[in-house]
Amino acid sequence: MTLSPRKRERLSAFLGELPMAAAVKLFSALEADRAIGGKGLPHNAILDDLRQRLASRNADLPSRPENAKRAFFDPFEDYFISIRSGKKRRAQIARTSLEPIWRFMMTDSALTEAAMAAAALDDAYRAGEGNEALENALFLAAEAGLGRVFSRAQENKSFKKDLVSQLGGEGSLFDLEELWQLLPAVDLLRELRKTVPSSSPSLNEEQFFQLRKLFLSAHDQSPFLGSYILLALKGRLEAPWRALGVYYHLARSADEQLNDARDAVMALPESLFEDIEELARAMERACAKPLDAQSAMVRIAYFAEYADGLMRQATRTGDNVFVNRIEACRDIASEAHARFLEQALANMREALPTRRSSGSSRLAPPRPDFARPLAPELVNEGKRAVELIVAAPLDARRLGDDPANAQAMTDSAHEQAKTYANDLVAEIRAAEGNDRAAARRLLDQTLSVVGPLLKSDEIGLIRDRAAAAAVTV
Repeated sequence: MTLSPRKRERLSAFLGELPMAAAVKLFSALEADRAIGGKGLPHNAILDDLRQRLASRNADLPSRPENAKRAFFDPFEDYFISIRSGKKRRAQIARTSLEPIWRFMMTDSALTEAAMAAAALDDAYRAGEGNEALENALFLAAEAGLGRVFSRAQENKSFKKDLVSQLGGEGSLFDLEELWQLLPAVDLLRELRKTVPSSSPSLNEEQFFQLRKLFLSAHDQSPFLGSYILLALKGRLEAPWRALGVYYHLARSADEQLNDARDAVMALPESLFEDIEELARAMERACAKPLDAQSAMVRIAYFAEYADGLMRQATRTGDNVFVNRIEACRDIASEAHARFLEQALANMREALPTRRSSGSSRLAPPRPDFARPLAPELVNEGKRAVELIVAAPLDARRLGDDPANAQAMTDSAHEQAKTYANDLVAEIRAAEGNDRAAARRLLDQTLSVVGPLLKSDEIGLIRDRAAAAAVTV
């Protein structure tokens, strides 16, 4: 089961609200359900999100039984992404591809030896005797079998078309081909894991030296493997942008062995800048659609962190070329942020219903409409929109933009919210019976929406005036 990006973002927001104990239990239950072939749930998407959240909270992941499938994919973990929203990019293998890839490997006749090696490894695990020799046998058999598969696919278009169908799309076929090309680097990837522990926030001189040695060893086998050792660092370090420091270490090294490897080294910064450019363009595309304030805030926060991290690395080394590329991406993101704010103001107003004033003047301002109940979705969207508006000045600053314009929009929203709430107090005073009760309910709902925009003493004064108005005869 796959999810659209919008549904994926909503799911991520829900999972982020789970207590740690509940997240751990859910992780274990989903792992078990997926293992027995459970259907109807986006197992990979949820597990990937939970894995990241548990790691960010320094929580231990539930223990998982060893099996051949996990052993096969484990060395390539740092290349995995939860979903692929656009075209296939190098060193990005979608987790949604893993299940059809493994199913194909265990059933295709060209991979019979790999399937037998996997069965032997599973038997050994069940007996408590799993070992690296059996795992290596699986990798060797898979490399040989996949070589036959791709040789045939190159010669037979019909077979290739059928292969795409079995794997669920061209993206999965490219993922499989990438895994096949990476199989000779399994030992190098294992060594990388020893050199750089998962989620490392920084590297010391010894680690830089070991990385340089490992990169050159991989590059001697092929420039492809050399570049992929570096690209794995994006998933290995605490944040992808931290890998830019490794590029600068290699690019500015006096080691003559690196002279012939400059192109492979450049693969790392190019991939990082593809990331940030895609993040900026994704914001640009999102602001052209109806606002999802919660996902917009996630996009803004992640882009700002990524851009700031790259900017610090590039500025520290005086790399003006990269600084200019980052600024260009920030410009795109800032424009998208401004559009998000316009949409947020509109969503806030939708949560504050109005009606035309009575009388003949068309210039009379609209009045709060307490007779028209709002759908809960509009109220919730209004609340999330207000959160985005309140954060706007800080977000603008984080995007490298002048926060003055964002502050002006926040101030405008504050005045609109305050005026609307005070108008409701007047409606409470003027109404009677059921109308007065309806107006009071709307005021409570309004303050729940716009509360973050108002100061506590403003809210207190509005509530006091409403209470007094409610007993007016």
